[in-house]
Parts: sequence; structure tokens; C-alpha cells
Amino acid sequence: MSMSMSTETAFDSYPYRHRLSDVLSWEPLDIDIGATMAQAAAAMASRNVGSILVQDGNGTHVGILTERDIMRRIAMGDDGGSAVRNVMSSPVESLPADALVYKALGRMERLGIRHLAVTDPDGRTIGVVSLRTILKTRNTAAFALGDAIESAPDSAAIAAARARLPALAGALLQDGAGAAIVAGAISAAMRDSTERAGMLARESMERAGLGPPPVPFALLVLGSGGRGESLLAPDQDNAVIYDGTPAHDGWFAEWGARLTDILDAAGIPYCSGGVMASNPLWRGTPDDWRRRVGEWIARGQGESLLNVDIFFDFAPVLGDAGLAAALRRDAIAAAGRETVFLGNLVQHIGAFRPPLAWDWFGLAGGFQLQDGRVDLKLGGTLPLVSAARILALRHGIEATSTFERFRKLREGKLISAGDAAAVAEALEAFMAAILRQQLADIAAGIAPSSKIDPSLLDRRDRRSLRAHLAMVDIIQPMVEGAVGR
Repeated sequence: MSMSMSTETAFDSYPYRHRLSDVLSWEPLDIDIGATMAQAAAAMASRNVGSILVQDGNGTHVGILTERDIMRRIAMGDDGGSAVRNVMSSPVESLPADALVYKALGRMERLGIRHLAVTDPDGRTIGVVSLRTILKTRNTAAFALGDAIESAPDSAAIAAARARLPALAGALLQDGAGAAIVAGAISAAMRDSTERAGMLARESMERAGLGPPPVPFALLVLGSGGRGESLLAPDQDNAVIYDGTPAHDGWFAEWGARLTDILDAAGIPYCSGGVMASNPLWRGTPDDWRRRVGEWIARGQGESLLNVDIFFDFAPVLGDAGLAAALRRDAIAAAGRETVFLGNLVQHIGAFRPPLAWDWFGLAGGFQLQDGRVDLKLGGTLPLVSAARILALRHGIEATSTFERFRKLREGKLISAGDAAAVAEALEAFMAAILRQQLADIAAGIAPSSKIDPSLLDRRDRRSLRAHLAMVDIIQPMVEGAVGR
């Protein structure tokens, strides 16, 4: 049976439109490892749930017991007196709360399990989701991509799985999903690919006799992948933080080189700016990162601003999520205290002008074209994304998604509801236009980019796009006002 997808395939976008946090309905239920199966069954019945987490004397979750486990033991003649340590499944499989549902479905399918623990940004378990709760999709095509990446044995298999992305994006758009949702699905594939490359690189290190990671670490995806806003023209933006000393850097340097080689071979090219874990500037201890971020903030110009643009949108994909969460809190706190630095970031937005031609009255006319195309990144998405990042840093908002940042700013009355809505509508419009152009270019054998051909749009869409681009010019003064609040 073929698992390939096309835009003609009946497609349910549910797993790509919802995150585990959307379907998590109860707090984790715990029981001590010394309890009996009967005690566990009584606790589960009292809460009307199908699983219970088993914790050791230190409060660490070391296993999970499900109703199916209990039924099997009873069918074997157990009277309920067996210790849960002898019945539970271990270790506990988990995913972060912001993981898309498709990834949970894929992992459950591959491992043959029906329950997954859900963790917060620090890696703490905050609940459990079951297959019965989240299995609302009609066909396995919706999560086959993520599982194919997660179980890929090599870079070629990652590349083969990623080759399905254009069909997935097209199917999601046809299914009525917005561009932000499609970008979230593409970003999830980017994170999955980076996670899998990290695991394959680790395996190759161990086969070479270099051993496992010497200290806890976290692999980070930066930039658009970290924000959940990647489109169909990928490149690498990754980094690593490890909880050790500079003496441990040799292992992570080799691992980073293997990781980035695997990603490049899988069709995710090396970052032209060197933002990769293979570069010593993009890996280090917590102290290294605090010092590095401090230097960026102190300089506040040129390359330092570019580094900030990429770094502050990171998301952990492998390793100790707590290390990443602590780094984020430290970095946001450091940046939020520096008003001169934030002011430099605001001025930087002014360098990105919308690609519009203006008439004698200062009104937006046609598009500024380069080789017949309009770049919707430099004068469209980039200033909006930058504005959200600056305001998030100013007000201590830990969200990485541009849409989520503006939502929190609106809820905190830090910007007006009208401004927040206008920015979200513009960003959605720019991303949708880029995505549709990328799909058309890929079908025509053209490398995808952020540049669109406006002649392919109808008159109404061109007028709407011009209006959204004209709004970009008010971003800088809007941010200046909000930063001062």
C-alpha cells in the first residue's frame, strides 16, 4: 500500500492543526513504585483515566501502567497483588506539549503504544495523552511523514521523507488550512529532521568508539524553524548547549560536524552564515552562552543584531529541555534590561522597506520588482517577525511564534487589538503568497525562494498584498511606542 500523498488525496489536516496541549485534559496521575496493581487500578478508576505514571522514591517517573496492562495480567490469573514495578512499561515515552498531534500519532503507531507523557518546557511531565483521545484523523497519511523522519536509518531516508513536504503543504492548503498552520507542519518536519540527524550523529560517534555525550546537552533549532514558521526553502540554523566545561567541547564539535553533514545530505543545506552546531560560535556551556549573549547585547550592531535575530527564536529538539528553558529565561532577562540595545533593534527594522513603488502623493503604487519578482521576506515577513521579537524581549514573553507573541502582546494591552490583528493578517498573507509561489516553482523545477511573481495573482489579491505591504511602514513607529511602555 502506498503512503505517498498528493493534493488530490482525501486529507484530514487535524494532526497538523492541533498540538498536544490542545488535547491534554488531565493532570498526571502518579503512584509509588511499591504499590500493587490493585491499588493502581483503584486510583485510575477514581479519576476515570486509562493510565497511571509510576514514580520512584525520588519522584522521577520510571514507568507507566495502562488499563490494557492490567487486563492482560488479570487474564493471566493475577489477583491484583503484583507490584506495579513488575507490570509497568519502562521507560516512559514523552513529547513536549507544543508538539503537533501528528508526531504523537506517528510515535504511538511505530512503538505500538497507546499513551504518551506530555512535558513542559523544563521537561517536567504535565499530563498523559492517549490514542483514544487524539485519534481523530481519517488516514495514516497525515502522520506518516513525521514517523518516516523519526525512524529514518540514514540521511537518504530523511531526504526521501522530506520529499513529501510539498504534497503535504499543498494538501493542507487545499484542506483549508491557513499558511501559519502549513508553516507549522513544515517547521515540525525541520525539527524532526534535526532531531533525527542528531540521533544518527550520536550513533555514528558511538560506533566510532567516541562514546555517548559526556554531559547533558540540548540541541536547538533556531530562526524560522524555532518559531514554527518555516516554508519550503530550507537551510540549517542549529546550535547546542551542554552542561559541562570547555574540556567537553571536542565531543560536541565532532558530533556537530556529523550532524550538519547528515542534514546537508538530507537536503537541508549548510547555513551560509555558519549558524550550525559545527561552528564553535554556536555551541557552548551555559556560561559560554550567557557571555555570548551579553556580548551581542553590548555591541548591539551589525553581526550582533543578525545573531540576535536568529538566536532568540530557538526551540529544543533533542536532549535536556530544562537546559534550553534556563537559557531562554537568562537570555530574555538580559536583553529586556537593555533599552539601548532594544532601541538599536527597533532602528534595524527601518532598514527593511516594503517593496512598493510610491507615487508623488506618497501613496503606494505598484510593486518594486527584481527580475520580475517581489521579495516578500526582506520587506514583508522580516520586519514583522523582528517587531514581535523585540516586543517579546522587552516584556519578557517567552513565546517564539510571531503570531503567539502578538497575541500575548494584545492580551497584555501592550499593543492595540487593531495593530495586532493587522500584523497577523499581513504575516499570514505574505506567508500564503510565498507558499503558493514555492509550490508552483517546485512543480516547475525551480528552486523555491521568498520571491513571488505578482503577475500570477488576480487583481483583488494584488490589491490586498499592496495594502499589507504598505502597513509594514508603520511597524517601526508602532514598536517604538510599545517598547517605551
